[in-house]
Amino acid sequence: AAKAKAKPKARTKLPPPALNIAEKDGFGVMQVAASDAAAFIAAWKIGNGAKNETTRTVADKPLFTLLIFRGCKADADGKCDIVADFVINRPDGTVNEDNKGVVVWNKAAPADPKKPMIGDGALGYGVDSEGPFGDYRVVATVTDKVAGTTVTTEQTLTIAPALAAPEVK
Repeated sequence: AAKAKAKPKARTKLPPPALNIAEKDGFGVMQVAASDAAAFIAAWKIGNGAKNETTRTVADKPLFTLLIFRGCKADADGKCDIVADFVINRPDGTVNEDNKGVVVWNKAAPADPKKPMIGDGALGYGVDSEGPFGDYRVVATVTDKVAGTTVTTEQTLTIAPALAAPEVK
């Protein structure tokens, strides 16, 4: 008689990755990270932003968090008013930085409310050669002030030590 194969051990489930996209009542926000915000924005304008997206960097090389939104509500003057509160958590979970009221968009509403738009400004972040190194969590709470709608996105950024330069003799 053939022997039954031993069942493989069940793998422990990893927690699901935090979502960098959130939507509520037609207002949607996506959080992206890039090592060069200007290059990302330039590539985005020609439909190729994703090639510049990364969530990993090394000491002394910052990452920039950008917010892409759609579906903001215009006020009586035709303007959208979107702000974000950013919280950056260190690898040990403690709050490293807290930026409140960052202006994402405060001007004429986009002509097509369904078309994704890059918000103004970017949040830059990095560490020096002292670290701490590991996974940083960037939580963005984004509010469409006209609609009174708030969504929260989060993204994990990994910062590693820079490679040591060879010693010159």
